[in-house]
Amino acid sequence: MLLKRGRGVVGATLLCLTMGACTEASPPKDSKEAVNAKTSEALTGAHQVLAADKDSVPTFVNGPFGAAPTTEAALRGLQPATLAPVLARVAPLFKVKPEQLFLKKAYVGFDGDAHFRYGVRINGVEVMGAELRLHARDGQVFAANGDARGDLPALEGTTVSSELAVEQALKDKASPADATLVGKPELVYWRDGGQLLLAYSLRMKGESQKGEPVDDTVLVNARSGDVFERFTHIHNALNRRVYDGNQGPGLPGTMSRMEGDPPVLDPVVNAAYDNTGAVWRCYKELFNRDSYDNAGAALITTVHHRVNYVNAFWDGTQMVFGDGDGTTASILPYAIDITAHELTHAVTEYESNLIYSGESGGLNEAISDIFGAVCEWHSEGKVINEGTFMMGEDVWTPHIPGDALRYLYNPRLDGSSLDDYADYSSGVDVHYSSGIANLAFYLLSQGGTHPRFPTRPAVTGIGIEKAARIVYKANADLLTASSSFEAAKVATEQAAIQLGYDAATVASVTAAWKAVQVGVVILPPDAPPLERNAPVVTSGTRGAKKYFRGEVPEGATNLRFALSGGTGDADLYVRFGTPPTTSLYDCRPYTSGNNEACAFATPTPGTWWVMLNGFTDYANASLVITFQGGFFPLEPNVPVGGLSGATNGTSGFFVQIPEAPEGGYRNVTVKVEGGTGNADLYVRRGAFPTHSDYDCRGMKETNVERCDLKYVEGGKYYVWLYGAKGGYQNASLVVTYR
Repeated sequence: MLLKRGRGVVGATLLCLTMGACTEASPPKDSKEAVNAKTSEALTGAHQVLAADKDSVPTFVNGPFGAAPTTEAALRGLQPATLAPVLARVAPLFKVKPEQLFLKKAYVGFDGDAHFRYGVRINGVEVMGAELRLHARDGQVFAANGDARGDLPALEGTTVSSELAVEQALKDKASPADATLVGKPELVYWRDGGQLLLAYSLRMKGESQKGEPVDDTVLVNARSGDVFERFTHIHNALNRRVYDGNQGPGLPGTMSRMEGDPPVLDPVVNAAYDNTGAVWRCYKELFNRDSYDNAGAALITTVHHRVNYVNAFWDGTQMVFGDGDGTTASILPYAIDITAHELTHAVTEYESNLIYSGESGGLNEAISDIFGAVCEWHSEGKVINEGTFMMGEDVWTPHIPGDALRYLYNPRLDGSSLDDYADYSSGVDVHYSSGIANLAFYLLSQGGTHPRFPTRPAVTGIGIEKAARIVYKANADLLTASSSFEAAKVATEQAAIQLGYDAATVASVTAAWKAVQVGVVILPPDAPPLERNAPVVTSGTRGAKKYFRGEVPEGATNLRFALSGGTGDADLYVRFGTPPTTSLYDCRPYTSGNNEACAFATPTPGTWWVMLNGFTDYANASLVITFQGGFFPLEPNVPVGGLSGATNGTSGFFVQIPEAPEGGYRNVTVKVEGGTGNADLYVRRGAFPTHSDYDCRGMKETNVERCDLKYVEGGKYYVWLYGAKGGYQNASLVVTYR
């Protein structure tokens, strides 16, 4: 979908293909030999986790996972039970049960590897966007990737009828007035953070007020009735058929030129015919792909659609081009990169099927832009020129010399596109977020530094053809429908490895993504610490983000972040380890007003990040972090005083005792004294002590307790004070060793 542009230009949207293709293509001449040389090494030893989600569940693994058919003939007769032993080994790694998986597709890719794509069903309902992929070579599965979590909370049973879901979708403000339901509502699960939402999936078609075709999937929460997600199937096709739309809305129009016909008098018809053929040859010669479905589907095009129509789109069966208005754009079929952009959307839907929303939608758009550039380069004799990495420069704003719709080499030149992942948020239009991956591809292809941040490490270019093969393989074999930018980084790195490229090439792939801050932990410049039980009062404006951080010790339980009070509406986002974004978080209540909370019963110790995002202006909201228990650092020989605890209350500490010289042993002493009351003492090396598991304990009916551990090794010792009857007040603790 060619998107809306800034810089004072009327927002026109060139839409993209919704149908994609399959696999095969000519591999690099040296790739198969290089890959085969590594096969035996790759298929020995334990599996290797290359990427994981926030819960440390793998999303990409390599390893020897078992036998699988790898020839086209064998795949034609594939039985579900054939790969059962492999799934028994792989599925648990991804926290999914083998019986929750179903085979969607098996094929031999353009590089000769075999690939098996599995969908996921929970409680008999398909999880939209979830997928597990197996990759095999020479009769063995050597890698697996995906986001197939089958262990997430998933409520069963609807409380909203399908009829009411349809009513809600029709009433949604984004639905056109003439919207109609296509087919029947289907129940699906949709992943929202750490849970699966049960939803009705509805296909809605109609026409916008501007006369644009609308073909959306709308998701309606099956328990609340809320419309919470919407994404389009209109993506803004050598069997060519070119029709004349005669300036009207009807499709396809009057037949003007078919495959093999000589040129006609209409130059626009001839341009559409020629450019469609050029894109077909680009895919055929580079990747041995026959049309968008890799099976020779007819490429149907209508030109002269409507009057002064500044748009182009794929409607699921054909491409449609307007003639432009002469100001925003001239005749659109004259641009080969626009033709390639639209056709690539079809390829993507046949392959990764990237959902046209959020980060996956930005990747979908970027891949179309990338192959717009690749096929323009291919059609011009494989020569890089000043227009190669400019989208639609031949037709966009013809009165402005050198102007283009988008610029892969410097995305911000269009006035709207992003060029850095640090600037991404979930509300960014997919056309604008595409700039992140567009710039990464340009740097991978041509080399250089980020145009806005030249002090970041430079990327060594590998050439446009090698870069295109890597992205093509990632799209065809490795990306899944819900892939994020981080997932694309891993997929392209693995694509380079699987294609047999050397370590320097893989390093360039990594460097290109890091140049746009994908795969880089981005810490907010100002994130004040949150102290336990100490509320912080804060205010902010609509759309502004404020960050905080809290340190959670080992052994803490019932961690809770609570926002309350004040006026307006701030949204709370919480994430462990790295700052949350509006699309990446561990918890986001997303309720009206400032009363929101995130709770974690057994939190991971370390730094937890909080982001407050102003849904509206807000003032005097109170943010606090609370948790129970925990073990805090203690220095040997340094007393800690003022310790108090109620009955059943606890205080925890840990101390690092150095190893004795020459393999000797230590004598460690832990003493509690002073104050009043009754504190019981528990000590354990290497693990948290409990009432029943300890290395030493003191249980006198006073605050005077002592543990002597003789002839012990160095290491980490945990100390636990427990408030016996009446608790304890103002006690002192010290750990010594010799």
